[in-house]
Amino acid sequence: MRYSAAGMALVAFGLLSTAPAAQAQEELPDGVTDEMIANGKTVFGGAGICMVCHGPEGAGIANLGADLSDDEWLHSDGTYEGILATIEAGVAADKSSTGGVMPPKGGSSISDEQVKAVAAYVWSLSS
Repeated sequence: MRYSAAGMALVAFGLLSTAPAAQAQEELPDGVTDEMIANGKTVFGGAGICMVCHGPEGAGIANLGADLSDDEWLHSDGTYEGILATIEAGVAADKSSTGGVMPPKGGSSISDEQVKAVAAYVWSLSS
């Protein structure tokens, strides 16, 4: 059976244009949405004050906050649930890689929903 180049291109385009979206959606942790991740990015850079120590892109600031954009997790197992637990509990000075303290919610007064969104965003940084 012979296929034309145009026919094969259409099939390939169809596979490429649908597979990544479906795959990305399947890879999100339970309860996490793309909208939640986008909201988390806004909170991370704003009311959550996360960027003060972790930098605007989550890459960390020396002697302040750990790099959240790589695949090395210092205070979590890197799962959404693990990141959420770390944000909720904070990091004590004796457990900190920088010697600094991260109070619960980073010392901010963000809501529980905003904490979940920040955790989703932080999870997405290294996924």
